[in-house]
Amino acid sequence: MKISINKDSSVPVRDQLVEQVSLQIASGLLTPKEKLPSIRALAARLGIHYSTVTAAYNHLADVGLLDIRQGSGVRVASINNRENEPAAKSSLDSMINDFLARASEAGFAAADVMNAVEKLKERKPVRRILAVDRNEDFHRVLLTELKPHFKIPVEACTVQDIMDKPEQMDDSLILTSLYHLFTFQDKVKDRTRLVPCNIEPASLEMEKIATLRAGSLVLLVSVSETLMNMATKLVAAHRGEEIPVRAVLLSDEKELNYMVNHANLILCDSPSEDTVRKIADPKILQVFKLYPPSTIKLIQERLSKWG
Repeated sequence: MKISINKDSSVPVRDQLVEQVSLQIASGLLTPKEKLPSIRALAARLGIHYSTVTAAYNHLADVGLLDIRQGSGVRVASINNRENEPAAKSSLDSMINDFLARASEAGFAAADVMNAVEKLKERKPVRRILAVDRNEDFHRVLLTELKPHFKIPVEACTVQDIMDKPEQMDDSLILTSLYHLFTFQDKVKDRTRLVPCNIEPASLEMEKIATLRAGSLVLLVSVSETLMNMATKLVAAHRGEEIPVRAVLLSDEKELNYMVNHANLILCDSPSEDTVRKIADPKILQVFKLYPPSTIKLIQERLSKWG
């Protein structure tokens, strides 16, 4: 697990840790059930007090990203309580045989299994894609990136919306990141229509940050306060106070037009791209894409095979 902190930053070290670990989980760099360094080991490696690591780990456990157990250490939470074994390693026949064995051991009959298969055949086709994110200001980012790739409607809702009205999922392919999956995955009746989506780890953006001279100005432009807050913490963890960061909402036209002329590097999200390209030097512009091509392909395949 690659973690960097900057003790001189105005962003608390705990927040720097939380942002980096959660991003590595959400991007798939840290995999389900993967063991993390112990609290004392990580504290010693980073040269910080163990209580800071404890606070970060506990927060990540509270939101469902980590599993902390006495005797087994700290691990990334598992998806659907499955063992972390790639499905590709198993043939369809072996998976079916394992399932049938478990079903029989649980007391179910062959007729029960056949009835379940018939229900699967009778279910209604997917009518829409539903992207779930607890932060409403993130929804525009999700929709901007997803809509061009699909012919069916793409909509967004919060985790609370799903919890309050689970029937929304009946005719939907549900997309969410690991930031939110563990909160509501038990509410999903049909797991074939739930797609945990890896997001970009922002490695390219952080590489550009690393090459900037001290005193360079980084401009963050987004429609989402949440996204800018996350990005600010990541920059702080890598460069601290060496690199000033200015975050500007796309809607703040006056401030945006002023700041693009003073920035050394501009990072913007997809909804902001067209506007920023019209007024900024393309040589210093980097557009952050939330979803990598592999995630879009995964969604398309799931829709094709199970929709």
